[in-house]
Amino acid sequence: MKAFDIEFYAGTKDRLIEDLVEHSTNRYSYIVTPNVNHVVQLETDRDLKRAYAVARHRICDSRVLLPLLRMLKVPVEDAIPGSTLTAELIGIADERAWDVTIIGCEDDDIARLRERFPNINFHHHNPPMGFIDSEEAIQACLSFVVEHPSHLVVLSVGCPRQEILAHKIFETDQAVGIGLCVGASINFLSGKLQRAPMWMQRYSLEWLHRAYTEPRRLVGRYVRDAFLILPILVREFRLRQSLFMGGAPR
Repeated sequence: MKAFDIEFYAGTKDRLIEDLVEHSTNRYSYIVTPNVNHVVQLETDRDLKRAYAVARHRICDSRVLLPLLRMLKVPVEDAIPGSTLTAELIGIADERAWDVTIIGCEDDDIARLRERFPNINFHHHNPPMGFIDSEEAIQACLSFVVEHPSHLVVLSVGCPRQEILAHKIFETDQAVGIGLCVGASINFLSGKLQRAPMWMQRYSLEWLHRAYTEPRRLVGRYVRDAFLILPILVREFRLRQSLFMGGAPR
């Protein structure tokens, strides 16, 4: 069942990892990690919407979004934070000596990752600010991914840029591996940013920890998204009510 015009992944984290590992040497496909901010952006961003439509999986990343999905009767097993998923896949990559391509992040992040995961062959390209508006910069990203075949392609350039880039990589029909649109996950793995304590994660308060640690970047966004998600949520309830009553959506 869809919500917010998104077909959410409904399985377990273990089954998801199994699927991604199994297809990590196949033709390139990618996953996206919807949260409240993504739902808001999808209202107006057609490129993001196209990227979402083609994704292999759309995984609820947020324990704030999860209760909204449950209110809407969407059968999502649990939230699977992108940071958790990335950490587990990178651990597997280290055990199996995989190639991993990372688009985004600073050189010092990659240096720390190479120290922490010595068995991984990392390939790193960090595009310039505003790259998504430059055909030349986008092409440089596409060429780098195609020329460095990897089991995992981690896209860490923020939404909607990473999702749009993931879709463009898919459209080349020349890449392999699994693309992960996972935002700041590499910064957590490198130690540049710290994840919330486990008790905060369990009580769905990771957003509060992130707002405290990155106030200039996140507080305004969280407030804005909280207002913008309300009419979207009301529309979803009305849509379901009209479908339940057998009428046409209004």
